[in-house]
Amino acid sequence: MNNRAIFTFFFVEFRNGVILLIFIILKSCAQWTPDKEVVVARVGDTFLYNSDLNKEFEKFKSKSDSLLKTRNFIDSWAKNQLLVQLAAKNLNNNKLKDLENLITRYRYELYSNNYIQSIVNTFLDTLIKNQEIDSFLLSNRGVFNLNTPLYQIRFIHLPPNNVDQKEIQRSFQRFSKEDRFYLDSLSFQYNNYLLKDSIWLNKRDLISDVEFLNNKNVEKYLKKSQFFRVEDSLGLYLFYINKLLKKGETAPRIVLKSTIKNIIRNQRKLKFIKQFEKDIIQDAIKSKTYEIY
Repeated sequence: MNNRAIFTFFFVEFRNGVILLIFIILKSCAQWTPDKEVVVARVGDTFLYNSDLNKEFEKFKSKSDSLLKTRNFIDSWAKNQLLVQLAAKNLNNNKLKDLENLITRYRYELYSNNYIQSIVNTFLDTLIKNQEIDSFLLSNRGVFNLNTPLYQIRFIHLPPNNVDQKEIQRSFQRFSKEDRFYLDSLSFQYNNYLLKDSIWLNKRDLISDVEFLNNKNVEKYLKKSQFFRVEDSLGLYLFYINKLLKKGETAPRIVLKSTIKNIIRNQRKLKFIKQFEKDIIQDAIKSKTYEIY
């Protein structure tokens, strides 16, 4: 920042022939500073003022922290100013023009994108109905095929010598509404369990969640509609695969729901922005804010 003023003269001629000389002293807002402003540092004709520091650091944890951050900020400011001034002095004119064009373009994009995003946040309908998800799935069959098999299971790990073991196994295998209620009521006895067999798991999830499964034996138990009772020193395991989807089959709706919602929301957003940009051009033409000559 420097203290040079810009003097501008222009003439205005009135109908009676009187010419008024208008004298204006202009000083850019970026360059103007109060007379009592304290200068902290200078690089060439550019100054760093105390108010700039106050804006940057409103609160400090301690005096030493304040001093350290202040010095680092000043050094960083000086480095940036020196690099900009050296670039302006040493880069060729074509390169400087390219940089100015980039800065202008970025400024437009920054303002435009932030304004459009604020309009999107205010007016875009983000509610995605189930019918839209179903319609999207129907129109995109074969797109969402599984890369790995998925399984729906139920599983209980009982401690050794559990007194209700037989009744629990009977209810686990039948799995009627009453059985599910009974099994839930005894869940405090289980070491681990998963009774919501609507949840889809991949092989890695199974090995992680079901204690007796590992990479060596997992294939042995991945059979649909087959009950397994496994015992070891840690207790009794009841395991059943309710449903199985193989690699290459269409992924289930519940797994895709979140992904499809995001896709629909993004498509809706792009359509909204395209229409909004078209509308502002049309409105500007109608109001004669925008004219082509």
